[in-house]
Amino acid sequence: MKTKGRIKPSKPVALGQMVGCGAFAIIGLTVIIPAIKENGGPMWLGALWTLLTAAGSIVGAYNLFSEEGIATDEFSYTSELQTPDRSTKDRLGELKELKESGLISAEEYESKRSHLLNRL
Repeated sequence: MKTKGRIKPSKPVALGQMVGCGAFAIIGLTVIIPAIKENGGPMWLGALWTLLTAAGSIVGAYNLFSEEGIATDEFSYTSELQTPDRSTKDRLGELKELKESGLISAEEYESKRSHLLNRL
């Protein structure tokens, strides 16, 4: 059976991202952009700095306050421990064959049979 999962940052990591990026966004607004403006540098650089750090802060806040969050990775795997989906009829037939071949006792057969039938 194939299982899918998602990995997202933990709450403390998301908090750190939100606060850290928020601080750098404030630095962009109060230090970087004014310094670029004063020295005649490219304003797009200060705006890019500020937008990227603000976006990082928003992503951190979303991961912190929502249950879903933004996954950093997704995975899927097949567990070899799980049995493939088979019908109850198939399982009962296999159980009967095990009993008839002597691999399980009549008591084991009855126990497993009633377990399978109770799952219906």
